[in-house]
Amino acid sequence: MLSKKQVLEIVEKEKVEFIRVEFLDYAGVTRGRTIRPAQLMDAMEKGINFSTAIMSFDVFDEYIPNPAYGPNDGDFFAVPDPSTFAILPYRKNTARMICDLVDINGDPWQGCPRSAFKRLLNEVESVLGGKMNMAFEQEAYLLKEIDGQLVPADNSHCFSTEGADIQEDFIQEFVHSLEAMGVETEQLSSEFGPGQLEINLKYTNALKAADDQVTFMHLFKQIARDKGMVGTLMPKPFQHLAGSGLHVHISLYDDTGENLFEDTTDHRGLDMSEKAYHFIGGLLKHGSSLVAIGAPSVNSYKRMQPGSWAPAHICYGSGNRSVLVRIPEKRRARRFEYRGADGTSNPYLLAACIVAAGLRGIQNNIDPGEPIEFDVSAASEFQLKERGISWVPRSLKEAIDCLAEDSVLAQTIGRSIWEEFIKIKRTEWDKYSRYVSDWERNIFSARF
Repeated sequence: MLSKKQVLEIVEKEKVEFIRVEFLDYAGVTRGRTIRPAQLMDAMEKGINFSTAIMSFDVFDEYIPNPAYGPNDGDFFAVPDPSTFAILPYRKNTARMICDLVDINGDPWQGCPRSAFKRLLNEVESVLGGKMNMAFEQEAYLLKEIDGQLVPADNSHCFSTEGADIQEDFIQEFVHSLEAMGVETEQLSSEFGPGQLEINLKYTNALKAADDQVTFMHLFKQIARDKGMVGTLMPKPFQHLAGSGLHVHISLYDDTGENLFEDTTDHRGLDMSEKAYHFIGGLLKHGSSLVAIGAPSVNSYKRMQPGSWAPAHICYGSGNRSVLVRIPEKRRARRFEYRGADGTSNPYLLAACIVAAGLRGIQNNIDPGEPIEFDVSAASEFQLKERGISWVPRSLKEAIDCLAEDSVLAQTIGRSIWEEFIKIKRTEWDKYSRYVSDWERNIFSARF
């Protein structure tokens, strides 16, 4: 982990001329400023000021009605974290640092998702005696423009080597750039859709994992743009093609290296501990509101359809990719993956809410029931009711309504974050609901 002094030394040695200081807002949009080396130490000690109102913008970059933060609410200060310093290999003499947000007194600002995540990780350590590890697994499309339309950048097939060959230039620069910025990848493959890739980032401590996902989000888009393509983490860019999801792998280890989610005496036969099952119980208990955090765009719900390999029901299972929480097969280290997210989410907010829900599951001994072994998407409504399996929310509006009733998440991530996130997403839903598409115009003008 770099110190402030080491960062300054690297800046001088590598002749870095510009430093981008960045954070993510509630809509998942990156905000920031670029400073010069002479301002860096002051930034690391005191922060760079931003109007608090920037956190009340929606994904359309429009200021929402009735915001929590107005012109009279002053500033917060973005303090670059030295551990996130990385030189951008695809930009000239430029580095990037991710920030924590503090108030005028230098204390964590109540509206900072990264600070909320750090606070929850400290709670995990003190309550459970272990450290949370995570890894993000993102699917994303490479697109190109033909005759004014965006289409897949190639016609590669699922798990074929063809996609890696066609996109070799992009893939190698992308992976090398990630590694140069301290982000390790475990594997990369062509996914179900043409031009779609899936990249598994390496397991690490949960905060770095979220930082790594932010780096991934930026690099995928920026390097694709440099190659004349559009790189997108959009959940469902094409109606007839596979959507892109984000899976978060989760484990818990103590200081001796013991896996606290593993127990070979597990009566369910999955070698999972009671802590693990109760954590999963918390994820399922808060399943609908977690989906609102992990799938926060109007487009997200066009992906989460039965039979699409995206979760459409709130349940868990072993090796089962139709469920919301999946436990991998036993020959792999004991962990589980949350499958109800996509690339439009804020990684810090998503990870914080996963930890908050799981921690409450452990504290309240929430039993998730028996694992689901069948394809949930093919089950009848009677079978779902018999097993107590509910649907994930079917729209952003439904998801946000569920989140608005979740007082546990409100208390654990911070009510100010919770309230403003809900207002922003309701504003986005209202705008979407008023939008008249070409599809509607073509259908209804011909029929009526």
